[in-house]
Amino acid sequence: MLKFCRTKFVGYEKVDDETFKVFGTLDDTIYSMKVDLIIKLPNLEISAIQGEMRRFTTPFCEEGKAFLKKAIGLKIEPGFQSKVKRLIARPGCRHFGNLINECCEAIIPALLTQTYRDRKFDDPSITFDTIIQDLSEKYPAIKNYCSGFSKILEEKSA
Repeated sequence: MLKFCRTKFVGYEKVDDETFKVFGTLDDTIYSMKVDLIIKLPNLEISAIQGEMRRFTTPFCEEGKAFLKKAIGLKIEPGFQSKVKRLIARPGCRHFGNLINECCEAIIPALLTQTYRDRKFDDPSITFDTIIQDLSEKYPAIKNYCSGFSKILEEKSA
């Protein structure tokens, strides 16, 4: 019987007030790879990237690593995922492209939770709505992150 299992893991570390390290792994029956990104604030821009393929199917797979450098300078904003597909996934490696997109999807929740954690100590009454409002002013890309955020921001401005 043919069996297949895929696991993806994405995490982050706050390096300093202006830098996040985001990392992800994809491990399945056929492929195993990881990617590490450095995201600079306030522009949510990829400033560095490294990738490693541990298990792959053809010699061409490893050549996909060369396309990772095209992510440097990309900003996490509307259209980001399409750019990653066009610049990295299609010409290089679809799995790397998917993993980069997964990692960058994590940066906004990372900003929210890290900011909430940092500010909750000083102001126990602070809410996620307030954090979303404050972060959306500092990082406009947050406004387009999800419809729930848009709804919160509309209610706050009304």
